[in-house]
Amino acid sequence: MNLLFILSIGFFLGILIASMFVKKGSVLWGILSAVGACLVLLAASILLFRRFFAGQIDFLSPAAFFLLIFPFCVFIFCMGARQLFERAVPFPLTHLKITQDSLRVLLTRWLPISLYTLALLILVIALARPVKVDRTILPPTEGIDIILLMDASASMQNKDFYPNRFTASQQTAKRFIEKRLTDRIGIVVFAKSALLQAPLTLDHDALQEYIASMYIGMVSPDYTAIGDALGVAANHLKDSKAKSKVIILLTDGDSNAGTIEPLLAAKAAAAYGIKVYTIGTASAPDQNPYASQADEINEGLLMEIAQRTGGKFYRAKNEAELQQIYDTINELEKTEFAPSTTVQRTDTYQSFLLLALGLVLLALVLEKICFIKVP
Repeated sequence: MNLLFILSIGFFLGILIASMFVKKGSVLWGILSAVGACLVLLAASILLFRRFFAGQIDFLSPAAFFLLIFPFCVFIFCMGARQLFERAVPFPLTHLKITQDSLRVLLTRWLPISLYTLALLILVIALARPVKVDRTILPPTEGIDIILLMDASASMQNKDFYPNRFTASQQTAKRFIEKRLTDRIGIVVFAKSALLQAPLTLDHDALQEYIASMYIGMVSPDYTAIGDALGVAANHLKDSKAKSKVIILLTDGDSNAGTIEPLLAAKAAAAYGIKVYTIGTASAPDQNPYASQADEINEGLLMEIAQRTGGKFYRAKNEAELQQIYDTINELEKTEFAPSTTVQRTDTYQSFLLLALGLVLLALVLEKICFIKVP
């Protein structure tokens, strides 16, 4: 387009220079000069359009712009070249006529033809198929569905974590969700039984509210049914079409309730392509006065569940280690793709057609009614 602008300027300057040395055919040189000026104006208009509207408006048939030369040629012919075909008729006393162009005379001479020319220009723009372009940049997507299994048994009230194990698990789960902006996440709360607290969703604000509303005792807190919890989560994930399916099991004890064996539930999860990360949240009895031998976690069981499903087992002895474990899982399960862009194009040529039709009708009214000429 820059080349077109340079060539049009070169053509226009060449015509002006040639007309200075060739005195014959002044009307022809005038027409060529007008054509050159129109080409310069057209090229400059295109450059300005690309400078200020690039990306917002596009043309599906830009080759139609080459037709813009015809409206200019029509205008130039009607206002100048037609004098070549007019025949002068001698009339006596014409030397006594006083030439004075009033506003009405000027409008009669210039306005209708200008409106016709403008209508042709707009029709050419309509032929170029202008479209409004709306671009939406989609955020990177990870395609992962995650179920958080939250232990709500009575032992989660122990204070070897600050302020206690259950509150620490809530806080770290909230921070984990904040980092998974494009993942569907669900929550299962378990103790003696398992409860689907929140199905898979992208509404992370609602998830934060669900986690904040959880409390010890929302399910019977006397026992821990790890197998049932895995079964509920795996059943909810089995039909997922996500690229990756993950369960994060957090508990501070051993499986001592429920109708499903934990390893059998882990085998079912592995069959559905679900990876299980297990987290034990309890300090060793000899490391914290709030921990006791009675609620020591079953590391062997949690490790076996993780190994059978392709996950990993982690042991957190305080809230800082628990947060670090969630951060590690967050990094392990990140399969980010490049951002994508959707482009929506809306045709706007109808508006240009209506505008051109309106201009033609207006020119006809002005020419045939308002500015009618009597020979």
